Amino acid sequence: MNLSDIDLRLLEVFIAVVEGRGIANAQTLLNRDASTISRQLRQLEDRLELRLCERGRGGFQLTPDGEKVFRNTLALKQAVKTFEDCNESLKGHLSGQVRLAMIDNLITDPNCPLRRVLARYGARAENETHLHMEVMAPSQIEHALLDHRADLGIGIFPAHLPELHYEPMYEETDWLVCAPSNPLAGAESPEQVQSTLNACAKVARNFLNAQDTSRLGGEPSNVTAWVANIEAAALLILAGTHVGFLPNHYARSWIESGQMVAIRPDHFRRTSVIEVAFRPGREAQKPAVDALREDLFATLALFGRPAARVR
Repeated sequence: MNLSDIDLRLLEVFIAVVEGRGIANAQTLLNRDASTISRQLRQLEDRLELRLCERGRGGFQLTPDGEKVFRNTLALKQAVKTFEDCNESLKGHLSGQVRLAMIDNLITDPNCPLRRVLARYGARAENETHLHMEVMAPSQIEHALLDHRADLGIGIFPAHLPELHYEPMYEETDWLVCAPSNPLAGAESPEQVQSTLNACAKVARNFLNAQDTSRLGGEPSNVTAWVANIEAAALLILAGTHVGFLPNHYARSWIESGQMVAIRPDHFRRTSVIEVAFRPGREAQKPAVDALREDLFATLALFGRPAARVR
């Protein structure tokens, strides 16, 4: 079959349905109602003369042909993206899309250079790029980089993937915090804190693995809440039900207003390295992305942090 623009749009619908594990979840991704999505899937199946998926009361399931078409569609999508990026690089100025994925709540950290980086990047001459920025959990950032849905990722990455390159940017400091109503708030000495902490319900970030739980101490079963972002952890801590580590820059306003208590930050603290991650190799890059990375590393160098080599 010869692909038309309509076919490409139908394939985008198919990708959304597969990634959403069904038509119901794809409605939000596509901003369309279920009947429209179902009709477009039937159109695609008629065009391909293949049954792509089973859908109905039994749930969503790709057929063997559907699995092959899905893999081929992803390969096609990547080929089109590579074609677009190569054409953008021929224009002699910065253009196209730059997709930045990052963890949540970096903006309140005075050590975070992103504000200065974006200002520097925006001041570049003949910069016609379109920035697409999205907040994700660290594992989602890495998957987006691998799938070419993101060009740069900024976050905490405890386990480095061999397919990606990582460069340290700065360190983020976490303090142990709780609500004033929590029994831990009255503990003073490190020994008293540790004794009380052992019995407290704790919240930990799932992507930090043992880096969070080992510092909290006590039985692992006392970690009764796992979260992917610090806003969810803060909500549980403010409720008084859990204690845990939060970045000090993020918790500071609640500490100053008396809604949170920092527990012996001279003793109960931990640090995380904020890193930038990207796909290595020149074939994976384009001038607009290279320029943003150059501005990032140049900004870091201004503040005494080692400038990484752009690869």
